[in-house]
Formats: sequence, C-alpha cells, structure tokens
Amino acid sequence: MTDIQVLEPAVDPNNRISFLLDWELTMKCNLDCTYCGVGLYSGHDNSTRHPPLEECLNTIDFMFAYVDLYMRNKPQGIRYVILNVYGGESLHHPDIVNILSNIQEKYTPYNNSWHLTVTTTTNAIISDRKIRQIIPYIDEFTVSYHTENTDKQQQQFKKNLLTIAESGKRQKCVVLMHQQPDLFQDAVGMIEWLTQNNIKVLPRQLDGHSGLDGGKRIYTQSQVQWFGKLYKDKTFNASEELLHDKSDSNLTDVGRACCGGRQLCTNKNLKQRHFYVENKFPDWYCSVNHFFLYVKQVNGQVFVNKDCKMNFDGKVGPIGTLSDTHKILSTLRDQLGSDSLPVIQCKKYNCWCGLCAPKAKDQKTYNSIMEKYYQ
Repeated sequence: MTDIQVLEPAVDPNNRISFLLDWELTMKCNLDCTYCGVGLYSGHDNSTRHPPLEECLNTIDFMFAYVDLYMRNKPQGIRYVILNVYGGESLHHPDIVNILSNIQEKYTPYNNSWHLTVTTTTNAIISDRKIRQIIPYIDEFTVSYHTENTDKQQQQFKKNLLTIAESGKRQKCVVLMHQQPDLFQDAVGMIEWLTQNNIKVLPRQLDGHSGLDGGKRIYTQSQVQWFGKLYKDKTFNASEELLHDKSDSNLTDVGRACCGGRQLCTNKNLKQRHFYVENKFPDWYCSVNHFFLYVKQVNGQVFVNKDCKMNFDGKVGPIGTLSDTHKILSTLRDQLGSDSLPVIQCKKYNCWCGLCAPKAKDQKTYNSIMEKYYQ
C-alpha cells in the first residue's frame, strides 16, 4: 500500500460518519473471555458494583450536553449521534430497562438539533423475558459472538438474535475470531449460521491489547489467508496487499479494519475504498475527539475514546471525571470557541477504535480535511 499521509472514512450513506457516545455502564459480565483485556483495557470486572440508577441518569444528561456542543458547530447533514450502551454486559444491570426508558425523555430538548440512535453492544446471553423488555428501547443491536461459551449459552444467543430479527430492529453481529484452531472454526460456523439467517456479520480479529498473554494474538498462516480473502472482498477499486505475503502473524502489528465495518480512504483518494489499513499513526493529528466520547461509569472517568484514551496534553489519560462535568463542558466550550479546533496528537503505537476518525500526518493537511466537518 502507498505511504499513507491522510486517512478518512469513505462517503457511504449506509454507514454515515457519526459521533459515538460509548457508555460503559457496568463492568459486570456473565462471560469471562480470556481475551477481554487487562489493566487499563480490561473489559469486565465482576468484583465491581453496578453503578446506582441516579448516577447513570445524570451521566446521560452530561453526555447529551457534551455532544450538543460539538453538534452546534457541524453541518446539518452530519449531525448524527449514536449512544452505545455496553459493559461488561450492560443488559445485566438491574436497572437497565429504567435507564433505557429515560434516554428518549432526556433527548427531547435536542431532537430538533441532532439525530440520536440508541444502540447496545451485548453478548445477547440474557433471558427471553429480558430481551423482549429491552427491544423497544434499542434502535440497533450490535451483538458480539464469543467462542468461549457453553452450548446452553450459544443456544440462548441464537434464540435471542432470531427474536431481535423478528422484531424488525436492526442488528449486526461482530464475531470475535479466536486464534485457537477449534474456536476459530467455531466462529466460522457461527458466521455461516448468521449468513443463513440474513443477519449482518462483521468478523473481527482480536486486538493486541486483549487478554492475559501479553497481547500476543498469533494467527496461523491459513487463518491469515482467511482474513486476507475477507478484507480483499470488502475493498473497492484498490489492491489489498497487507496480508498477501504473511505467514503466522500477530495481525495487530500489520493493520486493522474499522470496528463498524466502515471503508476508509487514503491520501484524499475518494475513488478507492479500503477495508483494512495500516494502523500506526505516531505523532499524527487526529480528530478522534470530534467523533467519540468514552464514559467509564464505574469509576467516573471520561476519555475521548475507549481504546486510544489520548488527552489534549499528549498523554494517555482522562479529560475529566463525572464528579466535575461542569469543568469538562466549560473547557470544551472554550476549545470550540477558539480560532483553532481542538486536536489530539497521537502518541500511541497502534490505533484500534478511532481508526475511522479523520487524521493526517501534518497539521496543515489535518486542518484542510476537517473543513468539511464544520460550518
């Protein structure tokens, strides 16, 4: 692939660029996958409590006030916001129905300013009764399939996906491709079942920060070839060369696809759309803060993004806490009111979530590509 100087999301009316509010509602989970992450990137922790209802409702108010400041400055055509409620496993929060039912009411003051889509990322291993309670409050389900489950859990998973399909609600399934050969084949089998039942599927490689093995996710040569064909089929009018000569590989050190399946354009060439790109952007100028917010409800930390976690000081860390949301909002007002837009300069080795945020190697180019996203 040509040396990348600029990376942007492709123009796609079926997958428009939006502002993603990633709300990690709880850390409790009913699964215990080995690749779920550790430390700063831990995806679950059953020793924590479910956050109280009142605190959760206050967080909705903050997130909407925060994203509204960004939306005021964007063209009407891209004022789209996605609130993703996840965990842990958020659907096991004892007040989840109450929480979800309050979202639309709290959105009412903004409904003439920007469009809201409510989603949940869930493993969908919940009771029949609970899934039917949840469905009316969710616009789109992102269901994740984890191969480290039991037969009973897999059957409940399939049953709930069919229930969602019958409801008419949109859904897609992210299949986590475990590198262990038998579990990789289990994932391939699930992809076949999803395809047979007309459920949109997004196979996904495991990221290098995941798990208890130092992040080493080495796929075999045949598995790399499987990914290579997948990525080539989803690439438009461009060659896909990143995996063509790879044998056993830790794919995180090669590249990545967008979490949401969005195609990407490089170097301002909008006629070519890549599905899988290199994911190293040290010292690049990135707009991740203009399209993402990550709130970790359990400890109250607020970040611009759930994976990169970069702040405006050029460090990995939060931009504030839920105990001082007034300061976060005040700082953002000042930033958006200045002569130059706030920007994150990346200091990370790899890019995961946030890959699709427009970015450029130098600030002048970054400023030019950002003009289309602001009035």
